[in-house]
Amino acid sequence: MKFAVLFMRAIMWLLIFLFCSLTVVIYLLRSDQALLTQKQKISAERVSQARQSLHQIAHQLNNSTGIVEFEFSQNELDAMMAVASYAVPATHMRAYVSRQSLSFIATTKLDIPFGAQYINLHCILLPSFDNPTILQPEYCELGDIKLPNWLIVFTVEHALNQVFDRQLTQNILAMVKSARLKHDVLQITLFIREGMKQEVLAALHKQSPQNLITSGAAVSQVDAEKVKIYLSELQRLKALNATNSQADSLAFYIGNVFYLAQLRSELNDAYGENQAALWALVIAYGNKRFGHFIGLPRELLNEFSANQLTLKSRQDLKLHFLYSAALERLVRTDMGLKVGELKEILDSDSGGTGFSFADLAADKAGLAFAKFVLEHPELAQQRLAGSLQENMFFPKIKDLPESLAEEKFNQEFGDIHSAQYKEIERKIDQRVAQLSLYNGTQSVPAQQ
Repeated sequence: MKFAVLFMRAIMWLLIFLFCSLTVVIYLLRSDQALLTQKQKISAERVSQARQSLHQIAHQLNNSTGIVEFEFSQNELDAMMAVASYAVPATHMRAYVSRQSLSFIATTKLDIPFGAQYINLHCILLPSFDNPTILQPEYCELGDIKLPNWLIVFTVEHALNQVFDRQLTQNILAMVKSARLKHDVLQITLFIREGMKQEVLAALHKQSPQNLITSGAAVSQVDAEKVKIYLSELQRLKALNATNSQADSLAFYIGNVFYLAQLRSELNDAYGENQAALWALVIAYGNKRFGHFIGLPRELLNEFSANQLTLKSRQDLKLHFLYSAALERLVRTDMGLKVGELKEILDSDSGGTGFSFADLAADKAGLAFAKFVLEHPELAQQRLAGSLQENMFFPKIKDLPESLAEEKFNQEFGDIHSAQYKEIERKIDQRVAQLSLYNGTQSVPAQQ
C-alpha cells in the first residue's frame, strides 16, 4: 500500500514537471512580434519562375547519375519563397543569399483569442572553417530557443528515417558534396550514384500509404479494397452506358456511385463508403496517380486512362473539381484552394490559358463537396443517390470572368488580395453555399 502511494506521488510530480516544462517551451517559442511582416507579391512571373526551378531540380534528380549541380540566385529564391509562403497557411518565408552567408526566416501566425502571436524561425548558414565548400548552421533560433547543430542534424535524420531505412538515409545525406556561396549565388553539388533513384522509389512505395505524407493527410485509413469495389462499379457503368448522353457528365457517375454507397451503408459505415466512393471518382476521372496515395497496385490503375467526362460541358472544370476534392483529403482545405489559385495565376502568364474565375469556382466546389460527403455521410447519400443534376453540387459560372492575361488581370483586379478580387470570390463562395446539396432537395431515383 505504501509503495502504491509513493508511486502515485511520483507520477503526479512527473506530470507536474512535464506540464511546467511544456508551458516554458511554449512561452519561449511564441512571440508578440513577427520577424516577417511584409507579404511578397505573387505574380504569374514569379509562379512561372518557381515552377521552372522546381522542374529543373526534379528533371535532373530523376534523370542524372554522377555529379549534378544546381545554382540559385536571389531572384529564384525569392520566387520559390513567395510561392511557398502563399501555399502554406499563415506562414511567410524568405531566404537571403550573399557572398558571406545564407539566411532563412519563417514566421507563422497563431490563431489565438487574445491578440496576435507568432512563431519565428531564423537560421544563418556560413561556410565551414574546416571545409569552405560546405555550409553549416552558425545560428538557428526557434522563438527564443537556440537550436544546437546536433539537434538540427538529429531532426533531419529522424525525419528521413521515418520513410527510409538508416543506411539509405545516410546515403541520401552523403549525396551533398558541396554547398557554397559564389557571387551572391547558392551553388549545390550532388553526387547521385547508380541505382539511387530506384532505391528511393522502392522505399517510398513500400511506405505507402503509411508514410508521412499520407498518414498526416488523413488518408491512411482509406480502405483500398472498398475503393476497388467502387472502381469496378464505375467501369461497369461506363460499359453499360456507352451510348447514353447523360453518361458524358461526371454527375451521372456521382449519382450512381453514391447510390451504391447508400446501399452498402446498410451493412457498413457510411463514412467509409463515401470515402471509398470519393477516391474512386478521383482516381477514375481525375488522375489515376492519386491511387498511389492509398496503395492501389499499378496494374489496376493502368486500366484507367484519359476520359472525356465533363462538368458544364467542359473537361477542365471536371478536373479542377476532382483535383480539389483530392486535395481536400491530402492537405488542409485552405492550402488546397491556394494550389488552385496558384495554377490560375500561372495560366495568366504569356502562353497560359488566362486566369479563370470559373476554374476557381470549380476548385471551391470540389473542396466543399469532399468536405460535405465525409462530414455528413448519410445526408450526402440521401441527396446524391441517383441524382444526375450538375447544379446540385456545381455553381453557376456563366458570368464569371475568364481568360484574363496577367496585364488585364492586374488592371481589373490588382492582385488576389484586392477588394475587387475578394468580391468575386465572395460571390463564388455564396453560390457554392447555396447549392441544393447543402440546403436540401428531394433525391432522384437511381438510373443505371
